[in-house]
Amino acid sequence: MEGSRHCWAAAALGAVLVAASPAGAADLLPPAPPLPAPAPAVEIGTGWYLRGDYTASDFRRPGDDTLPGTPGAKLVDLRLSSTDGYGGGIGYRFNSFLRADFTIDARTASRFHDYSSRTNFVEGYNEEAGKLDVLTGLFNVYADLGTWWGFTPYVGAGIGFAEKRFHNAWTRTTCTTVTCGDTQPIYAIGPQTTDARANHSVTTFAWAAMAGLSYEVAYGVSIDASYRYLDIGKARTGFDAYGYNTRLKDVTANEFRIGLRWAFGGLPFAGAGGLPAVY
Repeated sequence: MEGSRHCWAAAALGAVLVAASPAGAADLLPPAPPLPAPAPAVEIGTGWYLRGDYTASDFRRPGDDTLPGTPGAKLVDLRLSSTDGYGGGIGYRFNSFLRADFTIDARTASRFHDYSSRTNFVEGYNEEAGKLDVLTGLFNVYADLGTWWGFTPYVGAGIGFAEKRFHNAWTRTTCTTVTCGDTQPIYAIGPQTTDARANHSVTTFAWAAMAGLSYEVAYGVSIDASYRYLDIGKARTGFDAYGYNTRLKDVTANEFRIGLRWAFGGLPFAGAGGLPAVY
């Protein structure tokens, strides 16, 4: 009986040692290294945006830039017709209220027309006409004034260049007397031959001031409607066979624009894994 008790005791002790040995060994091992932290979610191109615009340009009556002391009478009833065009650009948003972009806008030809007369329309008059193409490139800065019910009003200003090209220009004299002015040869009464004036292009400084309203219709996509006052300076035609040309100054336009802005970085992704981040 005593021997049997010793056997049972030895067996029990062995079982306890066997059960305890793995835990003890585990306690002696160094701790496992921590799992790597997940890659932070980032956005590609955050802040950048593209824009496309339709522009309706209502050119105001320009001024007469005929040089003092040169032949020719003062221009009257100067007109540039309204026109339209399209443009686009790329911009960057610095924060919630400040952004900037560079835009290029091309317009269809505006029709030019005026009259002049050295005899105050007593003996005759000259008629001048042509077409003016205007291309502008402007760097613009905007201040967004907060957002209410999805609408964001803003104001802005821009500076840059205007390329102006006069083409298809001509002049024609209409006589109401046979003398048609004491410095002119004798003409028949009525319209005379049309004389062409050479094409001419010039690039000058331009500036603009604007105000508008945008509305985000989808994530990163906004409708943008605005008014812009544009000043493109001077323009002139080339010369005709008699050494005359048409010179304009203070060429400005009231422009109404509508378009879309599309912000980059609309889809965030998670680091090297390239999988969309979950928020």
